[in-house]
Amino acid sequence: MMQNDVVVVGGGISGLSLAYYCVQAGMKTTLLEKTDAVGGSFASPAYSSDRKKFWMELGAHTCYSSYQNLLDIVEECGLKNSIIPRAKVPFTLMVDGKIKSIVSQLNIMELLVSVPNIFKLKKTGLSVSAYYSKIVGEKNYQEVIRHFFNAVPSQQTDDFPADMMFKSREKRKDMLKNYTFKNGMQSVARAISAKSGLNVFTTQDVNSILYKDGLYEIRSAGGGEYSAKTLVIATPSSVASMLLKDINPDISSHLGQLKSADVDSVGVIVRKENIKLKPVAAIISPNDVFFSVVSRDTVPDENYRGFVFHFKPGLDEKTKRSRITEVLGVGFSKIEHTESKFNTVPTLRMGHHEWLEKNDALLKGKKNLLLTGNYFGGMAIEDCVSRSKSEFARLKG
Repeated sequence: MMQNDVVVVGGGISGLSLAYYCVQAGMKTTLLEKTDAVGGSFASPAYSSDRKKFWMELGAHTCYSSYQNLLDIVEECGLKNSIIPRAKVPFTLMVDGKIKSIVSQLNIMELLVSVPNIFKLKKTGLSVSAYYSKIVGEKNYQEVIRHFFNAVPSQQTDDFPADMMFKSREKRKDMLKNYTFKNGMQSVARAISAKSGLNVFTTQDVNSILYKDGLYEIRSAGGGEYSAKTLVIATPSSVASMLLKDINPDISSHLGQLKSADVDSVGVIVRKENIKLKPVAAIISPNDVFFSVVSRDTVPDENYRGFVFHFKPGLDEKTKRSRITEVLGVGFSKIEHTESKFNTVPTLRMGHHEWLEKNDALLKGKKNLLLTGNYFGGMAIEDCVSRSKSEFARLKG
């Protein structure tokens, strides 16, 4: 059985960032990832042809200057020079099969009457629908804005806590307001996993965790065996609940209260000459079979264009293929390459702050059991890294 100071279960940005902090502190750390590559929602598969390599984002798409904890890690990993700006192309709506601007679909008079509420209305204690319908007007919210909000986590967001949807954070003035990386977001995950002192094992589907004689014993379906004084769970809440059911039933039950949503993402690559659609950042089509189509037009390429459809779950391949070709206006024979990925994202609801307080109360005194992920302080990348940083501080404290 491989001996460690820390074992991290889950190789998304939450698990990777916590592993990074542990390695920096000189701890012998092992990270176990269920799939064949680290990154989780940092997924930038690359397609190589006779021309050159072209990557797409199948999960997270953008970083911001307000992601200060992430930027600290990026700089320490030597990736600052790989940061590149995103091209200014529009976010659009698809209405009756035609691309429209957001402004063209808004009731401007309703917006002008409602928007002053932003100076007096507080997000605390309000849902997304309750808060933003008063900021932009009920009709604007229902017909336009809510569909953009739904596109962010690829699920209905009306009942999300408004203060967890979009957060105001201090920005670094020396950084681009929004950006990505030369080789996509997954390059950050790869750089962290390559850090000296971090052992990374992929295709390790952890199915058993025991606590014995002051050590956690972790076993995977493939026969891997690991032990550590400190255990980090950085998986979706349902998986964390299952893994902890034998060693901490109270925390397991508490985690089991949370709900989540599956996101079925399909990316397609098309040669530029085969598509007439004007450059866009994303397409939102209200009440469609997808939540959004996110484009690689934000990082222009001389040969290809890429589009990632974030579909609602449960669709058959024929339905997805048909909708892709309809939206892009090309036959499937013109699609150069496709990539698919399933992501699990939390379904946050009013009362989540109270849930989080109880969760952290249950963890009190258990400094060698750390929980991180996108279902604590929020779903943004920086929320994930911030949770990892605070859990690491709890370990060291």
